[in-house]
Amino acid sequence: MPATGRDVTGPVKKRWKLIVGTAALALVVIWLALFLAVGGDFYQSVGEVKASSSSTHVRVGGFVASGSVVQEGSVVNFVMKGEESGETLDVVYRGEYPDRLRPGEKVVVTGSLQPDGTLAADVVLIRCPDKLVTEKMANKVLTGSGLERLLY
Repeated sequence: MPATGRDVTGPVKKRWKLIVGTAALALVVIWLALFLAVGGDFYQSVGEVKASSSSTHVRVGGFVASGSVVQEGSVVNFVMKGEESGETLDVVYRGEYPDRLRPGEKVVVTGSLQPDGTLAADVVLIRCPDKLVTEKMANKVLTGSGLERLLY
């Protein structure tokens, strides 16, 4: 094969860069379109739900108020308190008792508002703990290893 003196790797590299760049741009555009279609909000606050005219398929987030969890058979009643406003919303959930439902836990509830102002919940989601490994356990394992300087 005679040497032509041309470098064929230059155009090939440029073509791959163009393909990868186009694919990345397409993914960003698709993600942005989906984000805007959903509305960007995972849930509404208690105050927003109370002020809105929509009563069906509402998703609201807040905290379980102290001393408000009451279970009667397969019905669980609790009061949800707004994160910032402090407004409250009575929630009635029919079904299996949600694990870790206790005062102070952050919850997101999906359901519909009833004429009396209570939320008839279909789904109750409870936030997972922030730390999977306790700080005390992490300090015990990391002390002296030199990693504590990187993590803290």
